[in-house]
Amino acid sequence: MIRFTSMAAAAALIAGMAPLAACASNGESASAQQPQAQTTTPPPAAPQATTGYTDAQIDAFVAARSQINQLTPGTTTEEQQQNQIRISQILQEAGVTPEQYNQILEASQIDQTLSNRIAVAAVGDSLSDDQLRAFVTASAEIEPLNATLTSGTETERAQAAEQIRGILARNNLTIEVYNGIAAQARTNAELQARLQALNAPADAPSGSE
Repeated sequence: MIRFTSMAAAAALIAGMAPLAACASNGESASAQQPQAQTTTPPPAAPQATTGYTDAQIDAFVAARSQINQLTPGTTTEEQQQNQIRISQILQEAGVTPEQYNQILEASQIDQTLSNRIAVAAVGDSLSDDQLRAFVTASAEIEPLNATLTSGTETERAQAAEQIRGILARNNLTIEVYNGIAAQARTNAELQARLQALNAPADAPSGSE
């Protein structure tokens, strides 16, 4: 039996997601640390309620995040400035302000429903069998680690997150795609059936031909 478990609550820990901030000065890869933009940081605001975000806002956030995640943090002042300019362009093209981007990102880390909406928007509804097979395989390995992610010590959570990053990488999945499939599978009967069918050979007893 497949458990359609989303890791949205721990997505920030696994993916290394961070709000847009003053500058990007480290040399970590884009998959470990998002490049950060030059912004004027406003006073902290309470995250907007999930119902306050329209589908268009979610889609714009997803489109911007996808491009921002592909940028490599600059190691020199010039590279950082170039990233800041590019991020500003990305946000403008997507129709998202830095403040809106940060609010949605921060709210998604504490709001499961919002995180699921973002995950579904990110993955879309055209899922290949290869993606679903990868999800099934990754789920079986990740499921035992979920308890550690939610209730372990900081060190244990960090170790579990590192293991999950490795599992996702081996299966050519991102945390967004994984969570998007898990979120859709909870309510999409057709997708549930596809997952169960793809998982059936592993669960079925071997028989002679």
